[in-house]
Amino acid sequence: MQQYYPLSFFEKLIHVDLQQMSLKQKQPDKNFFSQAVIDIVNEKNNILERTGKYLYDLRKKKQVGWFIQHSQQHLVILMDKVAANLSVENLLDASTSRRKNTWSDLYKITYTNLAEILAFLEQKFERYLDINCKIPASYLLKAQVKFQQDVEPLKEGFNASGIDEQLQKIVFMPFLELSRTCHTTAQITYLQLHYLTEMNKRLFELLDASEEKQELCEKLHDLLLFINFNSVHYFEYWVKMVTVELMDFPTIREKLDRLMFLQKKASQATSRPAIVFNTLRPPLQGKMQSWLAEEIAYYKEIGASPMSIHLPDEFNRWKDFKIQTVFSVPQLGHILKLLLDSGLYLNKNRSEVLDFFSYFFTSVKQDNVSPGSLRSNFYKDDAAVSKAVRDILLDLVNRSHRGMNVAACFLLDYFLQQF
Repeated sequence: MQQYYPLSFFEKLIHVDLQQMSLKQKQPDKNFFSQAVIDIVNEKNNILERTGKYLYDLRKKKQVGWFIQHSQQHLVILMDKVAANLSVENLLDASTSRRKNTWSDLYKITYTNLAEILAFLEQKFERYLDINCKIPASYLLKAQVKFQQDVEPLKEGFNASGIDEQLQKIVFMPFLELSRTCHTTAQITYLQLHYLTEMNKRLFELLDASEEKQELCEKLHDLLLFINFNSVHYFEYWVKMVTVELMDFPTIREKLDRLMFLQKKASQATSRPAIVFNTLRPPLQGKMQSWLAEEIAYYKEIGASPMSIHLPDEFNRWKDFKIQTVFSVPQLGHILKLLLDSGLYLNKNRSEVLDFFSYFFTSVKQDNVSPGSLRSNFYKDDAAVSKAVRDILLDLVNRSHRGMNVAACFLLDYFLQQF
């Protein structure tokens, strides 16, 4: 099939008729202007009609893809050459109703008709577009106006919800950088504009749907993972956030529990593989998983080292031993609270007692008792758990009448009085 070059008319118009004649004449001749407008519109309509038929006859996807991407790139180049002769106001205003027979008006009419051809390709052949192609100047200017309007209400909402100021700066940084970009020299691609448009929309949806401050902060991190916001600054912020959080856990085991939970959460998180903030960097999900795996390996190593090398043999003997109980974790937490509150256990540091029992005891349903879970149930008031523990103690009292001594009976009676 004979090659089809649809933009040859516009190449000549821009490089010869407009560029050279505008240097010779202050304003275009009225007849030339009128005829040029007619030719531009007719050629645009001709291109739209012929392009559809040409692509239908091609049939092969590879050929169609090459033609669409080549035409898209060519159109953007021509539009940028025209845009260099137009003001920002003219590029933002798509109207061509007011004609004053000036070179500027002719440039604007040319730009608008080229934009219509590009819009046709975008709407009809979206899946063939080159996502790494530079966007036209008018696209960038319109995006700058929109994002500048949208960032302020987003900031107000995040401030009201207590979102960390540093996190806000990282999230809004791409929008700020785009707003400062010069439209005549910028190299913003379709992919980058699509990403920020999607991100902007989802930030508003998140703000509208979230009510509690803590919920919004957690969901913001989930959203950034979902949309693959693999910014270097955000990853560094996330690493620091997790590192600071781990300092609140007193034992290596608790740190490991938290890290493994975050690893599970990151691995199971849903993400958008089709979009990415920075195509030159690895996906955010993969970076998180790698960092968490390294941290888990580190804490396992330092946790195992003192047990296997520095502890005496007798301690080493009991490191894997656990007392098996019929208690559930809530029941075990409730009984420990009774023992500590009654003064029968004299340890002052309750956290250490709970860590000890979580390490050396197992519940009826769990081989490993989480320190955080035991601590949570220790401080929780639950009527059902209280009744279950009371029933266990009553059963012991009933047995005591058949085989226990007076002191043991007294001790059980004392416990029952605590309910």
